[in-house]
Amino acid sequence: MEIEALKTNLLSIAVAGLLIMLAGVFLYLFRNSITSNVRFFLQIPPLGVAAYIFVFNMFRYYDGGLPEKTSVTIREIIYSTLISASVFFIFTLLLVVIVGYIESRQ
Repeated sequence: MEIEALKTNLLSIAVAGLLIMLAGVFLYLFRNSITSNVRFFLQIPPLGVAAYIFVFNMFRYYDGGLPEKTSVTIREIIYSTLISASVFFIFTLLLVVIVGYIESRQ
């Protein structure tokens, strides 16, 4: 399993890097359109890394393959997305409130 895990890890890193690069090229091509909203796009690289980690862990959990049923794979992705989005929302909300409070006291 160690060789399979290494192959999955390297493949996941390569594909994640390619997808992040493509997102960067896309953003670069449309830079004039997104300049005023760039703050919404700065999270793309860390999200790409998070997706890579999720995929690697999913393959490791299922012994180097995908679940037999596509519905299980979709459910795994949806659960992970909902949990991650919720944590991102809560963390961002707390960060905004705490930093806003600290800033207002100065």
